Amino acid sequence: MSCVIVAGGQLDEPLLQHMIPTADVVIAADRGLEALQRLGIRPHYIIGDFDSASHETVASLEDYETMPDVEVIRLCPEKDDTDTEAALQLAFDKSCGDITILGGTGSRLDHVLGNIAVLGQGLERGRSVCLVDAHNRIRMIDRELILDKHTQYGTYVSVFPYGDRACGVTMDGFYYPLSDATLEGYNSLGVSNEITAEQGVIRVKQGALIVIESRD
Repeated sequence: MSCVIVAGGQLDEPLLQHMIPTADVVIAADRGLEALQRLGIRPHYIIGDFDSASHETVASLEDYETMPDVEVIRLCPEKDDTDTEAALQLAFDKSCGDITILGGTGSRLDHVLGNIAVLGQGLERGRSVCLVDAHNRIRMIDRELILDKHTQYGTYVSVFPYGDRACGVTMDGFYYPLSDATLEGYNSLGVSNEITAEQGVIRVKQGALIVIESRD
């Protein structure tokens, strides 16, 4: 039972149109509702404080609240969680499969960093959570990840330790392999690797890795 969260950052409409039909649960987080409205897509849940949404979108919430198959959750603007994090908590409750966040990247780097940070909540729950835009798929891992060369998201694979360090990092099937390495912060060692075998295998024994598949 997969879930797609549509947030209010940078959104690629072809990507939305491709991914939404395969999701069992669709959640609009605040301004992400505007993109779904443009495409004529009705979400199952709408959540946010709507401080960044247009007046038209805010006015439309009353219509959604009358629909039996849509739940609207209005949040107080003075809160600790971002709208995207609140939507992620809702996704954990309302779905049991993979969670994809669209619109979680863009020009607001503070929100991008915050959205990368909350990917770790998936690790705590044994759930796959990833950020996806037209050029990147971003996830956080603390165990083995296998990437198929023919289905990877782009050409490049970059890894970074999340936190102080990640220990026991092994990368097999890559142009720049690693074997039981320790990756520490404050450097760019893991940028722009490439899969050379049929599969690229990434393992980490201790700590967490941010894994970014990218295409130009």
